[in-house]
Amino acid sequence: SLPEQQKIASFLTAVDERIQLLQKKKAKQEEYKKGVMQKLFCQEIRFKDENGNDFPDWKEKKLEAIGNTYNGLTGKTKDDFGEGKPYVQYMQIFNNSKINIEDFGLVKIDKGENQSKVQYGDVLFTTSSETPNEIGTASVLLNGVDDVYLNSFCFGFRPISLTELVPEFARYLFRSELFRREIIKLAQGSTRFNMSKVELMKLVVLLPIEAEQKKMAAFLNSLDESIESFTAEIDGTLEYKKGLLQKMFV
Repeated sequence: SLPEQQKIASFLTAVDERIQLLQKKKAKQEEYKKGVMQKLFCQEIRFKDENGNDFPDWKEKKLEAIGNTYNGLTGKTKDDFGEGKPYVQYMQIFNNSKINIEDFGLVKIDKGENQSKVQYGDVLFTTSSETPNEIGTASVLLNGVDDVYLNSFCFGFRPISLTELVPEFARYLFRSELFRREIIKLAQGSTRFNMSKVELMKLVVLLPIEAEQKKMAAFLNSLDESIESFTAEIDGTLEYKKGLLQKMFV
């Protein structure tokens, strides 16, 4: 009947409005995080120490002075993938500033093979992309793992000291607008773009002391958690709406 149609439409409209509100809140939080990150890494905003005093000045460091690189998998064919040991896939790096260990692929590794393994604190970079703006996208491994490898189209950067470069801070440093502007300049190519590890290692980063790195990382992580909670709520509401529609019209 018409009254029932109106009630159904009104209810579904309310669900849609809820989804739109959550999406707006998420977008607003993402925009806020972007602005805060820019101000933090440009040092327009600084944290204080536990006593309310200023932290020391940040220090300039070339990447080659604070870590070393290693290659991804070598000598593999498509038949080697699908079973075996876990490895970090390209999209795991591209999609998130930290590696989601539940998304590992699998690859056959024969006994005695000389392949590099990833470990906690490693910064993983993509070396190839379709546009210059996507070159050198970085993600940090924030979990302890055993016998995990890296895909062929990426390389790893292993800090010499995890107090000089705190992994949770590195996650945001290498995705900051300031660093991204410098890394995009390294893109080479016309239809497919690549990046030189040698040139990357010449780049200079500004590093606060360990305590300030940890404060920055904790603050930015809290914003990420807020964004993730919006994402989960949006996904849950969409699934709820999908279930309702199936029950109503089946």
